[in-house]
Amino acid sequence: MALTWGLIIIGIALMLLGGYRWQQAQSFARNSAQVMGEVINHDRTLHVEGRGPIHLPKGGRLSEDEALAMAGLPPGGRFNIESIQYAPVVRYQDQRDGWHEIISPLAVPSPTPAVGESVALVYRLDAPHEASLPGTRGWLIGVPLILGFALCAVGLRLLLRGGGG
Repeated sequence: MALTWGLIIIGIALMLLGGYRWQQAQSFARNSAQVMGEVINHDRTLHVEGRGPIHLPKGGRLSEDEALAMAGLPPGGRFNIESIQYAPVVRYQDQRDGWHEIISPLAVPSPTPAVGESVALVYRLDAPHEASLPGTRGWLIGVPLILGFALCAVGLRLLLRGGGG
């Protein structure tokens, strides 16, 4: 019974989080402007088993040995590298000619988009330093909504089948 209700409660909480993020995105969209920015670098993070994320100096693609050396760890297979993640650093100019930089909240296993590439982004008119890349907002809304719905569906199915009681 506790598992069933736990799934339902967690599912509802995730759906509420997704709804809240959707509402924030709508508010952001009403008070924002879209501009083109340029990828100027990549924020790099090394994930080593048992050590958590290690932030590395910004730059391009690294080999595993280069990443270990930058993290101050000896190369040679003593550490199990889970991944090296790259998040684009984007520079953009607001309508008042102010320059700003953002780091994407989503990191991927390769340094994309490439340095020098133009990307669309939106920023708040009343706070030009607050910006986001349009592709990142969907993840922050969709994942909690879908996962929350799935957990609620499983919990309700267990409850209705009598598996939760």
